Amino acid sequence: MLGLLILAAADACTLLTAKEIETVQRERPQVSKPTSQPAGELNVRQCFYQLPTFEKSVSLEVTTGAGAKAYWRKAFHEERREEEEEEEKERPERVKGVGEEAFWTGSARLGGLYVLKKGSILRLSIGGAESKDAKLAKLRALARSALKRL
Repeated sequence: MLGLLILAAADACTLLTAKEIETVQRERPQVSKPTSQPAGELNVRQCFYQLPTFEKSVSLEVTTGAGAKAYWRKAFHEERREEEEEEEKERPERVKGVGEEAFWTGSARLGGLYVLKKGSILRLSIGGAESKDAKLAKLRALARSALKRL
């Protein structure tokens, strides 16, 4: 069983190459750290690509399983409750041109790109002090590369 978890965790790190990350972030990853965790009907596999400038590191997460599409609908399509709207939380922003459907969530500093493809959910985020638009352009490029291997 442990071997299966290690293999599943390693799979997330195979979705991006060091060259693809270097092309976008201008630094080659020093370390790729895979993790995996089952969460009910979901299996979440992650990879953290640590770059020499730590703030430029890349985080990738793949969510699969029977509950993935329901999770996507709840996160991006169901109406928010009034309490959430009162808190003025940012609504996900639709992103075109990647996957079956994609959304940006969060701020320029802590945001991420969520992409749906073939019943799997890909989440990517990168560090750094760039604008949201600059990060989103980089995340689209990384997502397109990762989706080829998903």
